[in-house]
Amino acid sequence: MTALPRLSAIAVAVSLSMVAWAASAQTIDGFTVVNADTGATVATATGNAGGAVTLRGTQVPPRINVRANATGVGSVVFTEAGTSRTENFVPYAFKGDNGTKYNAWSPAPGVYSITATPYSAAGGTGTAGRPVTLTLTYDPITSGTGLPTGPTTKISGLKRLYASTTQDRNTDPANAADGSVGTRWASGVVGKAWLMMDLGAAARIDRVEIDWETAWSSKYTLEVSNDLATWTPVGAEQTNPKVLDGVTPKPGAAEYKDIVALNLTKAYRYIRINSTERGWSAGDGSQYGVSAFEFSVFGAGGKDNPEPIPGPPEPTGTTYVKVWGDEFDSTATKAKVDAAKWNYELGDGCDRGICGWGNGERQYYTDSLDNVFMQNGLLNIQLLKNNAGRAYTSGRITTQGKFQFTYGRVAGRIKMNTTTSSSPGAKDGPVGVWGAFWMLGFDVNDPYIGWPNSGEQDILENIGYSWWHSASLHGPGYNGGGSIGESYNKVDSASGIGLGQFPNFRSTDWHVYAVEWEPSKIMFKVDGKVYRTILRSEVEARGYWVFNKPNFLILNLAYDGAYPAAYRNNPVLYNGAKTPDGLSADAENNFPHSMQVDWVRVFQKK
Repeated sequence: MTALPRLSAIAVAVSLSMVAWAASAQTIDGFTVVNADTGATVATATGNAGGAVTLRGTQVPPRINVRANATGVGSVVFTEAGTSRTENFVPYAFKGDNGTKYNAWSPAPGVYSITATPYSAAGGTGTAGRPVTLTLTYDPITSGTGLPTGPTTKISGLKRLYASTTQDRNTDPANAADGSVGTRWASGVVGKAWLMMDLGAAARIDRVEIDWETAWSSKYTLEVSNDLATWTPVGAEQTNPKVLDGVTPKPGAAEYKDIVALNLTKAYRYIRINSTERGWSAGDGSQYGVSAFEFSVFGAGGKDNPEPIPGPPEPTGTTYVKVWGDEFDSTATKAKVDAAKWNYELGDGCDRGICGWGNGERQYYTDSLDNVFMQNGLLNIQLLKNNAGRAYTSGRITTQGKFQFTYGRVAGRIKMNTTTSSSPGAKDGPVGVWGAFWMLGFDVNDPYIGWPNSGEQDILENIGYSWWHSASLHGPGYNGGGSIGESYNKVDSASGIGLGQFPNFRSTDWHVYAVEWEPSKIMFKVDGKVYRTILRSEVEARGYWVFNKPNFLILNLAYDGAYPAAYRNNPVLYNGAKTPDGLSADAENNFPHSMQVDWVRVFQKK
């Protein structure tokens, strides 16, 4: 990331190409373009091989003067579009149309190719030097175009910023427009990301400056919009070095600032950085996301303190009505699940780059009737050992792309078919057999979102203890072991875990597990009774509320993984027998295990 000089509202692009030419005392070393009314230089193209100048925007002078920077000459002959003109006197101006001091030229918008040839004598005679060509693009914006007028100033203060993802509350998007390089926005660990600014009203955008943190973008484009639906790329694709921490030398401080001149000819309200490649990798090869200290926009117009962009509409009804469900109607003959409602997830996650499904799980999911089947009015998800050439096989089904919804009550009547803990409150049992009924945001596979930014609602997670289960929320700033949730019927203490207030609760009995999902809170329930309410304000104290978009349902039975292993490997949490490789003996010696589901139903307020 090379630090660029601050540019005026006029974009200047210079490209030189060497042409072989005999040495001569008569030379032209580029061109200078000046304001014909003030004499001020507005652009230059240096070098004796030619160049290109682009004048575009509201600050382009209506009258200009193009001069050849000649040395040791008696005259310069200019040619353009088949016509020629000889200039015998400094400043060797290309064209004059009104006889004023600066030989003013008022070209029509367009592209002009101007060639200047130096001669040793006046009138285009004597020895000729090397001709030099200037390509001039002239595109002034005049009044009546709808663009705000006025000088180029910083217009990004007191604006609202939004991002595809945000790491946590300490790296809020607003930090990127607070005028301080002591605060920053960070996307979190995600492959692609965007950071968007609402300028409050249509604005003239002349340039953008980005002060990157160490985790910069190595490839991005700037995009503009007036409706948040259609985004138009502006300027060239921007690239920066890719760095492997501890291997590739770290660039100097000057490399962390990008300045991109735009001089747009149309006014836009929204502008965003669309990063498609992250540039910084850790020493072990893992990658961060992207992070910026400041996202500054310069131009004219806009409006300070715009209103927040509204979220999705909240439900207006008051009575829950069933909108979807599956009763798993079936006979004694094993049958596949309804393909109109469910998808089978297959494999071990390796094809998605998350071997072990991102949790160190051991099972391989199949669509076999050995693992997932309806029978006698029940759904069965069965965990098998040494099956179909795999150490462990099981099933996972989802409604992704077939049924997705925002807000409502979700309930399932479920029981675990496993061995039980030796007694209520006992620290043993088939810990590692991990049954789950849960939801994910519809955009979990979007490279700009991913997990945990998609959001996750765990309605039921049973990891093998028969007397308790958990429910939780995962999102940016609260995920994995730091999720927000509750363990039903489990009490934590310095001595480990103990029985809660329901001594007769068994996960091996039928129970209705449910969640009521509202715009401002989420309530987890068992058998109709709320045992944990999570307010939006509690979530936003730690991270971002991402539960305002469609979710889909998941049912699965996993084996082992980070969650059960954290309990099984802690002697104050688990004291049951183990196999030589550290697995629960209750789990390993009592296959098959299964999770049965009587029905799943979704209700929404109407």
